[in-house]
Amino acid sequence: MNDPNGFCKFENEYHLFYQHNPDSSTAPGDISWGHAKSNDLFHWEHLPIAMHPDQDYDRSGVFSGSALVENNTMYLFYTGHVNHPGESPDHIERQALATSTDGINFIKYENNPIILAEEHQPDIRDPKVWKHGNTYYMVLGNSFNNSTLGRVLLYTSKDKISWNQVSIIDESNGTLGYMWECPDFFELNGHFVLLFSPQGVKPEGDKYKNLYQTGYIIGDFDYSTNTFKPLQEFQELDHGHDFYATQTILDNSGRRIVIAWMDMWEKKYPEQDDGFNGQMTIPRVLFLTRSGRIIQKPVREVKRVQGKTIHSRKADGGTSVLLNNNAAEVSIIASKSNDLELFIESRNSSKAVSIMFDSRNGKVSLDRGGDDGLRRTDWQPKDNLRMKIYIDASSIEVFCGKGEVTFSSRFFPEGPVQVRLGDESTVKLLQVVDLKQTVFVDNNNN
Repeated sequence: MNDPNGFCKFENEYHLFYQHNPDSSTAPGDISWGHAKSNDLFHWEHLPIAMHPDQDYDRSGVFSGSALVENNTMYLFYTGHVNHPGESPDHIERQALATSTDGINFIKYENNPIILAEEHQPDIRDPKVWKHGNTYYMVLGNSFNNSTLGRVLLYTSKDKISWNQVSIIDESNGTLGYMWECPDFFELNGHFVLLFSPQGVKPEGDKYKNLYQTGYIIGDFDYSTNTFKPLQEFQELDHGHDFYATQTILDNSGRRIVIAWMDMWEKKYPEQDDGFNGQMTIPRVLFLTRSGRIIQKPVREVKRVQGKTIHSRKADGGTSVLLNNNAAEVSIIASKSNDLELFIESRNSSKAVSIMFDSRNGKVSLDRGGDDGLRRTDWQPKDNLRMKIYIDASSIEVFCGKGEVTFSSRFFPEGPVQVRLGDESTVKLLQVVDLKQTVFVDNNNN
């Protein structure tokens, strides 16, 4: 599984689709849309595969897209991908539509595709659709200038079927890669956020160290002219190894919730040989600060998977806590004037992840070892140093402070896992809370 797709609320349940190869955990293959639903964003029921690549316009893959719920109907907008081996271009991508009135069975529109965009081939994909007033809007990722520059295009429609390009939201000046994937565009705290995943960005010191990135540009948007005015430069949304292809929704309580694919292209993780591949991040609520920076907080529903508190007190260097089922919520409060070192490690091997705060240089880092293990960024805690860390069998998600810095990284321990403070570290609070195993419900043999 990879990109989250079609994230929406339908008949009081959250629905999440995702790029999925039902036949292999080692190769993308001809991608389908997997499907699950949940009442609380943590306990998911797997549903039948929503869409297969079974039409001429999507025969090589039902690629990423989004959902719009209106009049008791779920509308899925997606990219139909068709390979043309040995030709130039070697593939084309067109936008298509499918609908459902029960949230389980989907019918592809008989006159698909709804957008051909011949002038923007071969890479134009990942539609994100919303409604404003009596008009429907769609952003699409695109590569142009002979596939050397990325951008996001804006289309509008009055009926969800006939679409016209009205503007270019933003485009690369040469520093932000050759393709902008999985675009999202939404209002947050009075400004607009262009959230996307650029491919081909070169590393700059501690920045842009993954194969592909995910980040955002803050600006202002005028619906009367369909123009976006950036106010700041591109900022990475997450600083870990495995965070890509974000998808957001505005839920019924006004929260802007984001989910990302917690993996990275061209990584061969051990799980592939066990028959599964990829996972999603914890759903997070997005907020925009006055300084134009997005902060992320786990949704409040995370409390539903909290179990017993197994450790909660001041701790000195060397303190270790063994986790139950290799899953826990770890909370730390410490002085921002002192360095901090925390290890999440296998008891049966040398495999470990270190999380460190360098108080003198104002740097926080996560290092999982190996040739490309270190991820690091700036962080200046405002009062006490606070961290909340979610560990779940093969993943770590770190939230620093109020969520102004996050790290999302996979790791694969051997045997029992423990949390251990570095020998020179002292904290005011080390709290470890069990995370309950959520029931895996699969009534469809997926």
